[in-house]
This record gives sequence, C-alpha cells and structure tokens, in this order.
Amino acid sequence: MVADHHHPPSPSHHHDARQASVRRLRIALMINLAYLIVEVIGGLLSNSLALLADAGHMVTDVAALGVALVAARLAMLPASPRRTFGLLRAEVLGAFLNGAALVIMVGFIAFKAVQRLGAPPVIEGPLMLAVAAGGLAANAAAAAVLFGSRKENLNVRGAFAHMVADALGSVGAIVAGGVIALTGWVPIDAVASLIIGALILYSGVGLLRESLQILLQGTPADIDFDEVRTALAEIEHVTEVYDLHIWTITSGFPALSAHLRLEPDCSDTAHWQSCLAFAQKMLRERFGIVHSTLQLESPTHQRDQRPV
Repeated sequence: MVADHHHPPSPSHHHDARQASVRRLRIALMINLAYLIVEVIGGLLSNSLALLADAGHMVTDVAALGVALVAARLAMLPASPRRTFGLLRAEVLGAFLNGAALVIMVGFIAFKAVQRLGAPPVIEGPLMLAVAAGGLAANAAAAAVLFGSRKENLNVRGAFAHMVADALGSVGAIVAGGVIALTGWVPIDAVASLIIGALILYSGVGLLRESLQILLQGTPADIDFDEVRTALAEIEHVTEVYDLHIWTITSGFPALSAHLRLEPDCSDTAHWQSCLAFAQKMLRERFGIVHSTLQLESPTHQRDQRPV
C-alpha cells in the first residue's frame, strides 16, 4: 500500500482562511454595491444601454458576493437531525437562481440592443465614458481585494471570476463611449451591449451547469470516477468495489460512499480496520475526498437489492 504523503490543512487553517475570505467578500461587496448605484444612474442619464448592461452584470457580481457571504454564515450553523449536513447547499440553490437570472437578463439586453440598432437613440458619450471608467476602477479594486483568497475558497474564486468578467464589460462600455464621443457613431452602444451580454451569458450558463451538477449529485468535475474506482480496487486485500458514489455536498466539499469486498483472511478486526484506515487516507490525500463512508464486507456477504 503506497500513498502520496500530503498533509491536508489543519482545521484552524481552514477557520482562519474562511474568516479572511469573509472579510474580503464583504469589502468587495461594498465596492460593487456602491458603484452599481452610480452606474445605473449614469446609464439612465446618458441613455446608454451598454452602461445599463454593464450595471446588470454588476448586479450579478453583487448577488454572487452576497450568496457567498450568506453561504459562509449558513455553513457555520450546526447540523440537526432533520438537516444532517446543515444548510451547506443554500449556496448551491442561490447560485442556480443567480444563473437563471443571468440568462433571462441576457435575453432582455439582446432584445433592447436589436431595437436600438434599428433606431439608435441620442447618447451622452462623455458621461457614458466617465461612468464606465469608474466602473472599471471599481471592478479592479474588488478583484484586487479578492485576489489573495481566490485559491483558498471556491466561492471567492467564482466571485473573482465575476469581477474579471465585469471589468471586461466595463472596457466594452469605455470603448463604446469613446467611439461615440469621438465619432458620434451611436450604434456602437448596442454592439457593445451585445458583447457584454455574451459575457454575462457565459457566466450564467457556467453557473447553471455547476450548480445543477451539484444539485443532481453528479461526480465532481475535478475527480475521475474510474480512477477512484481503480485506486480502491488496487488496495491490498480488496477483491471488489461496488455501489460507488461520488458527489458534492456543496462547493469544495466532495463526498464518497462505497462497498469494498475483502479477501477471506481479512476477518480479523485489526486487519480490516487497517484496510479501512488506508483507504480513507488514500482518498483524502490523492483525491481530496475527506468525507468518505466505506462499508467493508466479507466474501460471503449478500449484496443489497437496490436500484443503483
């Protein structure tokens, strides 16, 4: 039995990292919320759909940051007999709703953009340019705040990605404002809004796909099901692996359950306990699966009659 010697972070490290992530998320949320108000007002005053589309994207950033903060608080609540994993999946439900709202928003933006291509309105290019530049600064500041925790927490990494995408949206609005201010070519506003809408759609579809994968208890994308099965089957004294399930409780919390059939001479208590300890250590160190439930069985054990 050979395993990689990798020691996972201690509970105190996870606690400190979570606290740091919460602080960073709170600061980023305040930055985005403040400038969201500015951008909506600027979009309405300048009559710029590109600015309003970018503000719509910033709404998703605010929602994503809010979900991450609420999830961090809910995750601290203790489990109960009715909710044995606590409320960890609240963030997944929130992510699904955010993703659905993003897709709906893109449809509205695309509809308005096509209308404006047919009848371009009067747009205040200089004001649009100034507000968009401020939006880019706000996005950059929020991204800088989240940068330090992006590797520690999946929620923070997702929020960081939102900040980067929104910064690209602000760049599009800046380009549109500059073109209008210099040339007066108003259709660029609708074109920029369509590009920003594509960025929002990309984020929304990704959010829907990831949250649905978790809600439908699919195998995590970063874990190879067949590789895990093979690794368990190759453990000394294991003759069969069946009823293997790998799923995600919430982002960054994979879980596994499986039945392992042992050789006939493994009935000694100390022996099968050694097999169990090694299997759980291998899953933790090689695949990052800390929460594993393994049922060890003798060669004569009768399988359950179950559908899966």
